[in-house]
Amino acid sequence: MRLLRQRLTIRWALPVLTAATLQAMPVHAATDVRFALDWAMQGPQAPFLLPHTNGCYDKAGLNVTTDRGFGSGDTITKVASGGYDVGFADLNAMVEYNARQPDARLISFFMIYDAAALSIVTRKDTGIVKPADLAGRTLAAPPGDASRRLFSVLAKANGFDADSVKWVNVSPELRESMLVRKSADAIAGAAFTAYIGVQAAGLKREDTVVMRYPEYGASLYGSALVTTPAFAQRNAEALKSLVACVAQGFAQAAQDPKAAIDALAEREKLTERAVETERMQLSLDWSVMTPWVKEHGMGHLDEARLEKSLADVAAALDIPVPPANQVYTTDYLPDAAALRVAP
Repeated sequence: MRLLRQRLTIRWALPVLTAATLQAMPVHAATDVRFALDWAMQGPQAPFLLPHTNGCYDKAGLNVTTDRGFGSGDTITKVASGGYDVGFADLNAMVEYNARQPDARLISFFMIYDAAALSIVTRKDTGIVKPADLAGRTLAAPPGDASRRLFSVLAKANGFDADSVKWVNVSPELRESMLVRKSADAIAGAAFTAYIGVQAAGLKREDTVVMRYPEYGASLYGSALVTTPAFAQRNAEALKSLVACVAQGFAQAAQDPKAAIDALAEREKLTERAVETERMQLSLDWSVMTPWVKEHGMGHLDEARLEKSLADVAAALDIPVPPANQVYTTDYLPDAAALRVAP
């Protein structure tokens, strides 16, 4: 397999940055960075808060303001408009935005969800055990949900007609309860959010079936850090330091989940620690710490996989296939040591 723009052959064992690595990070005049997350402050967002509490941003000379998000589409729009400098958002939503707004294109510069969090969740009593079993069934999701909009990629990978399912529009807060009430055979949504949500709505863990797109042939890339080309060019060293701190936050969260949830609880006083710890761990296990990332480190992509992912997304969203170098760049990745994760 080919790595995007460079190949790494070393395997890593260190779970977090060493003190020497932190000291070697670029030091520059304090740079203000307005950073918008993808969603509310929950378990999956907790690793982004660790650089605030462990001093990484301070040591790197970064003055970062991290705010909650309201969905990837909203984050992308705010970064493109200059309301925020950097955002954490779905790569595929950014690709669509760039196609619709060619004069305001964004670039992604640090992949975090190596495996997209797209999924279909159902009940065991439906008899649905694989994607092809969804043909002829009723699925519920908000019209703009990423798993719904990219459902044709899953269908194609599993040899059934995407139009053979019936979609029911539902608001995000009612999606899981529709499945539990048996008003739908399955729902589409982010894997870790939907899995936790259906249990909160009353479905037992042992009665829950999660079909994650990456497990069934739809190996799309997920959410990444995005910015404008202009901001990136003006703040190259600051972005490298930002990436190093974020990578350290994720590695630290994997090694010490309590520290991450402590940072989350400091920001969100009503955090349910057990729930958000599980939600964070699922995001790490399912989307972040993939076998590819454990071997190659965070942020380095398989070029062939990226090109296929972009072609699949373009077909699903009826947009032109963008060149990979207009979508993702490794120009702002720090040294390999800063991207190590535990095996």
